[in-house]
Amino acid sequence: MRRFPESRIGIYGYVSNPLVRVYGRIKMEPESFVVEEIPVDFKRVENGKFLYIRVQLRDWDTNRFLIELSRRLGISRKRITYAGSKDKTALTTQYFCINSDIDVNDLSFPGFALLEAFRSDHMLRLGNLLGNRFSILLASERDLGEDVRNIYEEVASVGGFPNFFGPQRFGSIRPNTHVVGKLIIMGKMEEAVMEYIADPDLDDEWYRLEFYKTQDAREALKNFPIHLSYERSLLQFILNGQIKKAFSVFPVQLRMLFVHAYQSFLFNRIVSERLHVEGSVAEPRPGDICYETDSLGNPTGKTVNVNEFNMAKIRSAIESRNLSVTAPLPGYRFVAGDSPMERIADSIMKDEGVNPSDFRIREIPEISSSGDRRTIRSFPVDFILHQGNRISFTLGRGMYATSFLRELIKPVFLDEFSGNIKG
Repeated sequence: MRRFPESRIGIYGYVSNPLVRVYGRIKMEPESFVVEEIPVDFKRVENGKFLYIRVQLRDWDTNRFLIELSRRLGISRKRITYAGSKDKTALTTQYFCINSDIDVNDLSFPGFALLEAFRSDHMLRLGNLLGNRFSILLASERDLGEDVRNIYEEVASVGGFPNFFGPQRFGSIRPNTHVVGKLIIMGKMEEAVMEYIADPDLDDEWYRLEFYKTQDAREALKNFPIHLSYERSLLQFILNGQIKKAFSVFPVQLRMLFVHAYQSFLFNRIVSERLHVEGSVAEPRPGDICYETDSLGNPTGKTVNVNEFNMAKIRSAIESRNLSVTAPLPGYRFVAGDSPMERIADSIMKDEGVNPSDFRIREIPEISSSGDRRTIRSFPVDFILHQGNRISFTLGRGMYATSFLRELIKPVFLDEFSGNIKG
């Protein structure tokens, strides 16, 4: 298995001492990484249009689970929505919404437990969460309590950790989702398809390397395992001479993930550079744009512009966790202004060789992205250090536990979050 540095996904730098680390890892078993969604206040209606289910999933990637759930229910996947995506190797409690009168009480299959079912007149949409509660076991042969506590207190003293998009955003096994996304926005559809199927700098599997070498889609269909359904579908499009249409096999939400992954990569690079320049993600500068935030760090919708006259007030609000500095998630509406974050973003986009207009995707207009902004710092709320090297904490929606864990573990490579080590 190949190893990839964090720089592959645009991440470098820490807010805590880079020489101080916790000698522990996350075991590669679901019970070591427990996640529970904290939902918004769903309005329950006895005969509502939509069926909500609260489920516990063990070792299920969200997208794979959706495929399995729709198959077992005999309905289109388009009729199932969810609030947040979760990684595979975890024990998760999640909400899903089904636009159907179907009965789910007898639904049963491995790794799935139905905890609750109710109805509502409001459809569940991506992001309809307050946050997630995490319970994570750090594997080690020693008691990590003092080391964890010291680094946590250091992170708290500097106002929080960088709100990076974590490795799972880019593909936990093959971290190239953002590479595919960049090729898509640049209009290089054939290259994007080929990158999804095989990349010699990324892959070890013989069948991927063989296809890369021969470009023989017919032979590859004989070799690629059945469970690689998307790769096999793309190969079929190649075989039929329709490579430019190949991404139509993905649902729109999955196609959007490629574009979002590249935006996430750009954001990570922007935040990494800001951290390098400032040494902090909680220190405002004139020209910064801040979001007002709730107790979990979620933006409330109010924007505050920083200037030399309100710096002290802004700094105090950031220290109280009522405001956070933001950075662009570049899209076609991005404008290279004179603010610190926009200057960094503009420099990085030039280095990447992309323009805002590239995010208007002519070949697949439905996945074009205007861009957005995102807070650059996060904070572990209700942090508890339990006996036995287990920690628990809460993060706002869209914030990654791995971005906090990297301050503890100080990984050099992406795979260093997992496994057991001695020491």
